[in-house]
Amino acid sequence: MRWRPETGKGDVVQRLPGGDLLRTCFHVGYAGYTGGLVIGAYNGSGLGLYPRRPIRGFRRINVFCAQDESILDRKSGKELTYGWSENIGKGPDGERLAYVRGRVLERGPQRVVLQSENAGGCYRVTKVATARRGARFWIIATRITNRCKEPVRLDLFTGDDPWIGLYRSSDGDVGWSVERGILRNEAAFGPGRFTAGGLYDLGNRALGQKEGGFSNQANFFALDPALPLPDVVLLANRFAHRRGEIDPRRPLDNKSLTALNLGWTDRTLPPGGGLTVALALGLARTDPQRVTTPRLPPIPAADWSVWRRHLAGEDGGGGVVFAAERVELDLERDSLRVSGTYWLRNRSDDAVTLGIHYPILVGEDRPAPAEVAVDGRRVAVTKPPGDAPPEARFPIPVPPRGLARFVVRYVQRHTGRRAGYMVTSARRWPAPLARAVFVVRHPASMRVRLSYREDEVSRRGGGKIVERLIVRQPFAPERELELRWR
Repeated sequence: MRWRPETGKGDVVQRLPGGDLLRTCFHVGYAGYTGGLVIGAYNGSGLGLYPRRPIRGFRRINVFCAQDESILDRKSGKELTYGWSENIGKGPDGERLAYVRGRVLERGPQRVVLQSENAGGCYRVTKVATARRGARFWIIATRITNRCKEPVRLDLFTGDDPWIGLYRSSDGDVGWSVERGILRNEAAFGPGRFTAGGLYDLGNRALGQKEGGFSNQANFFALDPALPLPDVVLLANRFAHRRGEIDPRRPLDNKSLTALNLGWTDRTLPPGGGLTVALALGLARTDPQRVTTPRLPPIPAADWSVWRRHLAGEDGGGGVVFAAERVELDLERDSLRVSGTYWLRNRSDDAVTLGIHYPILVGEDRPAPAEVAVDGRRVAVTKPPGDAPPEARFPIPVPPRGLARFVVRYVQRHTGRRAGYMVTSARRWPAPLARAVFVVRHPASMRVRLSYREDEVSRRGGGKIVERLIVRQPFAPERELELRWR
């Protein structure tokens, strides 16, 4: 490790299993950089893979060129950057977020944890970057704090024009996302429609290129699972900032940069208040034999927990909170299939094993299932005394200052024209959820009404399946999520 906390500049080199090298540069080679934990190099890869044996003739793979990250102050119209950003503006323009200090928080054979602080205008920016032995990615968390005596309004945009594969070339680059697969044209994602994706050096058949004739490598951005979602994620032939700038009929070309940009927009911070975002950035997995959507490497809850132990302001208070959920509801004429992923956050310094009471919304025409599956284990559903709904009970351990994830699946039969999922049980927790995402699917022949207004409606399966998306940030439920139909 040659990153220096005195300047905020330098690189970290990891020798991977098999002998490949992964080199990450934080503000290397350009005198105008402020310093800080922002990936970037001048005339070279900000994040580069150096394989022991060439990959399809490539002795080096450019994974990321540089993070282009900008804060836009809504009142003054000023852009604040770390000395260079093409996200907003032209590169070296904008007000500087001057480097204040840095620290090496952990440095051992299993993990490196770094911290930096920059400041400019009303903004203090603290970053924590973590890397684990053997993993081909970093997790970088950013907390923006208002250090002025009056509220501020801001946009935060962060992204990259990565030139995946060959440095200085976007030739062959297409996009991809977990939700939509390979993207050959420009694309826009609203909240809840993007959890991870990036650029893929495949070849774009929309331009007449042969797929598979390039390095076949892909990078990725993955969103922290328990923080507020960005308002927009935009893939375009430039750094786009509004959905109206995207033309889904326009192919991603090789004549300009191809940028993936994530935006948290029009956020108001009171004096002392903050906005925290966190991303994993690295090398995705690709199939060397056939064209398939790239895949994320495993990013367990333990990896998302590391930065939370070090970033001041994120885990205020104490105890465990229900942080986030994503629930998919697949409705058929005789049953509702539920698949929920849930995240708990421990705000204390002590490990906690929490006893979860998982309720099922029932009625005369929709009895509770006999059991649910919790992370693949069968758990019986029982009826507590009194008026409480049937529930499944199980323990979930949550590490100090960390996250825990669990998945619940079940099928509930119904004989009437209604179904539902209980959300008001979240009121038991001491704070609202940071985010809740619900995906409801049903046959187009069923005229379904929801008790919550959907944010987006689309069709799947040749138009036979309606998919309705509900996103709430934060989420303090006032009523149950019910489905009724004719």
